[in-house]
Amino acid sequence: MSVAATFAGGTPEEVVAFLAEQRQRLKPLRRVVVALDQTRVVDVNRSEVVFPAVTFGHPLLETVLREAGASYDPANFNTPPTGQQTREFGCTARYPWAHDRIL
Repeated sequence: MSVAATFAGGTPEEVVAFLAEQRQRLKPLRRVVVALDQTRVVDVNRSEVVFPAVTFGHPLLETVLREAGASYDPANFNTPPTGQQTREFGCTARYPWAHDRIL
């Protein structure tokens, strides 16, 4: 896997802007992998965007999941899985073709 970019911000607005910028460079997003030390957003070519220190219980985790188009249960997405180091959330098709070109 190749790291396309690493997030260095700290607010939900910065997450939204960062992922919007990275969507232009990446192929369609496949999954979001939340580990104990970081969160990775992976595309179909296995290129990834890394969010260091954004993990279970972090206030930006829900924003990352939502903006990546991940399918998650709002009631329990912050709970780490029992006996595992990571938790994966699949991404769904989120925008129609050319959505960003409509004014």
